[in-house]
Amino acid sequence: MAGRGRAPSQHRRNKSDVPQRGEWQAAAGVGWQFGPIPKPPDGLLVASRRAWTAWFKAWFSAHWTPDDLPQLEVLIQIFDQVKRGDYPRAPELRLWFDTWGISPKGAQDRRWVRPAAPVRDDERAPTASSPYGHLKVAK
Repeated sequence: MAGRGRAPSQHRRNKSDVPQRGEWQAAAGVGWQFGPIPKPPDGLLVASRRAWTAWFKAWFSAHWTPDDLPQLEVLIQIFDQVKRGDYPRAPELRLWFDTWGISPKGAQDRRWVRPAAPVRDDERAPTASSPYGHLKVAK
């Protein structure tokens, strides 16, 4: 994968070379891991409330803890201000997105990886039209 930083450990050629920021971490799951999604602050636009819910259902929120909620509330309020047309706050919003791993750059800076989708058994089996369809897995 092109970009800044070292490759994830499974793609690294020199295994003894430990990256300064640590190894890549897959999310423990998808979505908020601490019960129901917290209520957003009062007075937000409908679009901001939808963003709050979407963020807490996304894979990167699996890295957040209940201690992060006060700062996440500040983030959604900045998001709401930008949605209302307060564009001087837009650069600050980008920085907050990076800080909380919501943007691709933020996830990369934190070494967060989207959890791998589980592979179903029927996806592993070759199809009838496959040139390898007649082969069996040796056990």
